[in-house]
Amino acid sequence: MNISDEKARLITKILKIVSVVLTALLVVIICGIFVLLIKVKGNFSYVYNFLVKTQGGKAVEYSAAAGANADSGKPFATAKTAPSAFLRDTALLVDGARASSFTREQPIVFTEEYLKNFTSFKGIITFRGNYLRSQSSYGTVSLKKNAISSDTWTYKTGKVLKSDGVNYWSGNGWTGQPLAVQWDTATKAVMNLYPEAKAKKDLVEIIYPGMDGKIHFLDMETGKETRDAINVGMTFKGTCSLHPYYPLLICGSGDSAPGLFGEQVSARIFVYSLTDGSKLCEFGANDNFAPRIWHAYDSSAIISAETDTLIAPGENGVIYTIKLNTTFDSATGAISVAPESPVEYTYYSEASETRIYQGEGGYGSEASAVVWENYLFLGDNGGIFYCLDLNTLKPVWVQDLLEDINSSPVFEITENGEKYIYVGTTLKYHTDGHHLGEACIYKLNAMTGEIVWKKPYEVHTVLGLAGGILSSGASGEGAVSDYLYYAVSKVPSVDTAYIVAISKTTGEEYWRHELSCDAWSSGCLMYDTDGSVKLVQCCGNGDILLMDAKTGKVLASKNFGSNIEATPVVFNDRLAVGLRSEYILGIKFE
Repeated sequence: MNISDEKARLITKILKIVSVVLTALLVVIICGIFVLLIKVKGNFSYVYNFLVKTQGGKAVEYSAAAGANADSGKPFATAKTAPSAFLRDTALLVDGARASSFTREQPIVFTEEYLKNFTSFKGIITFRGNYLRSQSSYGTVSLKKNAISSDTWTYKTGKVLKSDGVNYWSGNGWTGQPLAVQWDTATKAVMNLYPEAKAKKDLVEIIYPGMDGKIHFLDMETGKETRDAINVGMTFKGTCSLHPYYPLLICGSGDSAPGLFGEQVSARIFVYSLTDGSKLCEFGANDNFAPRIWHAYDSSAIISAETDTLIAPGENGVIYTIKLNTTFDSATGAISVAPESPVEYTYYSEASETRIYQGEGGYGSEASAVVWENYLFLGDNGGIFYCLDLNTLKPVWVQDLLEDINSSPVFEITENGEKYIYVGTTLKYHTDGHHLGEACIYKLNAMTGEIVWKKPYEVHTVLGLAGGILSSGASGEGAVSDYLYYAVSKVPSVDTAYIVAISKTTGEEYWRHELSCDAWSSGCLMYDTDGSVKLVQCCGNGDILLMDAKTGKVLASKNFGSNIEATPVVFNDRLAVGLRSEYILGIKFE
C-alpha cells in the first residue's frame, strides 16, 4: 500500500465523519424547526418572538401636575379627561325601557368608614378581599421556618364543554380566586352543611365556583367537602362574591354553554342561597340592551348593603344595578330575594370600537370594579378607564389607557386623604411587526383620572395570548406601605415573567424577580406578627413561591405540577387555589 492510498482512506474516513456530523446537525436543526413550528402553531411570524428577548422594563413617565386635587372630596373631569372626548354616547335602561336620565331613589354611598368594615363575616368574601380590591389576605401569621409545610391536600374537580361544543374548560383559571369564610355559630346552624362541618369549631369554608360548572364547598384545613356541590352546568372563570351581611352568593358564568340541541345557552349572573343551596334568581342572559354580542360575567360583583343593591359589570358592556329586596330569617335560615327590574348603563366609545370590535359597537369588562362614596371606577377591554356616578349613572371622567384592561384596579386612600388608583394593561392592539409592544402599570389620580405615572414593560403578545398585566396589584401596608406588587406576563421571553415590586410614589422598581415560566395569578401579602411581610406568588409551571416582600428574596418554593392561573385565597397561614389540572390545592405555611 502506498502513501497516496493511505491518504485517500484517511480523507474518505474524514468525509464520512463530517457527513455523519452534518447529517446529525441537520436532523437537530430540522427537529428544532419542527418543534418551533409546533410551538408557534405553524405561524412563521411568531418565530422571532421565541428567539429574542424584549427590553423588559422601560423608564417611568411621571407627571407631578397630574396629582393635583387628589385630595378632593368629589371626582371631576379636567380638560384631559372630559367624557365627551372619549365617549360618543351613553345609554340607560330603566324599568325595561330606554331612558334619557336617571336618579336613584335611595342613594348609594360607600363611605370610607364603611369600606374599612363592609362585612360582618370573617374572611375574604370578594375578589381581593374588599371593594377597594386592596386586601389580598385575611389575618396574620407567625412563621417560624418561612417554609411551605408538607401539610397539603388536593381535591379533584373536573371540566365542562366550551360554547364551541368541542373544547373544554378545565379546573380553575383566571381570575378564579376562591372565597374563604369563617361562619359564626348561628349562621352555621341554619346552613345545609354536613354534620361534621357544622360541628367543627372555627371551620373556615372554601367557596369555589369552577370551570367545571360546579360550585364547590370545602374545609380549608382538610380539603374535605363541607356540603353538596351546586351543579350549575356553566363554567365559572372569575371570582364570586358574598353579600356582606346575608348568606347570599353571587357568581357569573364566563362562557355560554352548548345546549342539548346545539343551541347556545347564554352566560348569566346567578344568585344562590347559602342556607340550602337553592337558586334565588338569575339575570343578564341574552340581553338585547347590551352593545356587545359576547356575554360573560367574570367581574366580582359589589353589594351596597345599605340599599341592598347588586352592582355587576358585564363583559357585554353593561353595568347592572339591581335592588334585591333580600329577606333573611336568622333563626330558620329562610332567605329570599325579590329583585326589581335592573337599571342598566352602557356607553359607546369610538376608540374602543376601532381597536377591537370593528363595528360590533361594544366592549365590556372582565376586571372587577372599585367603589368610593357614590362612584364606581373600572376599565374595559378596549382601554377605556372611567369614573361613573352610581346615583345618576353619568360618567364623571374618562381616561384612555390604550390597551386591554384585564387587571382589576386597586383604590388607595392615603393618610393625607389623597385618592389614587393603580391598574395595569395587557398588550393587545399596539404591537409592532414582531408582535412586541408596551403594557403598562398606571397610577391615576382617582379624583380627575389624570395619569400621575406609568411604568411601561416591553412584552410579547403571541398566538392570541396577550402579554403584560393580567394580575391585579397587591397593595402593601406596614413595612411595605409604599410597595405595589404585580406579575408581568411574557417578559422578557415568550414563556417567562417578572414579579415586580414598584414604588407607589414614583413608579420605580424596588426589586424584580424573573421567573422561568409565565404568571397570570395575583400575588398575596401575608403580614407576620414580627412586622415582616411575605409575598405569595403562584406560577404557570405549578410553583408556589414564598418571598420576602421587602427584598424579593425567595424564602421557599414548592412545585405542584400544573399551571396555576387562578389567584389564591389566603386565610391566616393557609392558602387554597385551583389548578388547571382539575384539582383544588390547600397548603399551609410554617
